[in-house]
Amino acid sequence: MFIFGRNKEIHDLLEKYLLLTLEELDEFEKTFVKALKKGVNERVEALAERAHQAESDADDVRREIEIKMYEKSLLPESREDLLEVIELIDRIPDKAETILNMLITQRTVLIDPLKNDMKELLRLSVETVALVVEATRDCFGKAEKTRELARKIDDNESVGDKLERKMISNLFQQKMDTGEKLEQKEFILQLGSICDLCERVKDKLVITSVKRNL
Repeated sequence: MFIFGRNKEIHDLLEKYLLLTLEELDEFEKTFVKALKKGVNERVEALAERAHQAESDADDVRREIEIKMYEKSLLPESREDLLEVIELIDRIPDKAETILNMLITQRTVLIDPLKNDMKELLRLSVETVALVVEATRDCFGKAEKTRELARKIDDNESVGDKLERKMISNLFQQKMDTGEKLEQKEFILQLGSICDLCERVKDKLVITSVKRNL
């Protein structure tokens, strides 16, 4: 089941892909925090472009992995598991890109009563992505900590859900136009969905880890 023993090239490409994913999420966090503080300005747009470039680079590496995997002598099941994990991970930077595009094109100013919790949900989301990256390395490596990391991802996802509910409840207590409330709510849900996407990757990693040990 372990696919990297004779395929260092794929191992190195996967590591490059994971590092670019982390880089994109780091740029996403910086951009979002800056937008919370100053609103959308030229600096925020420049940071968003850096996040976009990291996401684009990661897409290029992902496509290279897919090509290389079909060139190598890999068990179909091994290839299928890794490709599915990569496809699931890929939805995370895509979601971050969507959020930044919404922020910049709509020029939404996130309201002060939500900002502290929004920053916490942002921090939690980026932390959970880092856990997913670590769990991916472990699952296709020594497979020693996958379940432990899975529990941490579960815990973060639960905390994220509570933060979402708290912010939405707080939002609808504000004296604002309904349209404005719905716009703010959409940002909360979009940001919260990053932890949900991490949960889906985690589920696949756990199944893959179990299969490896059969």
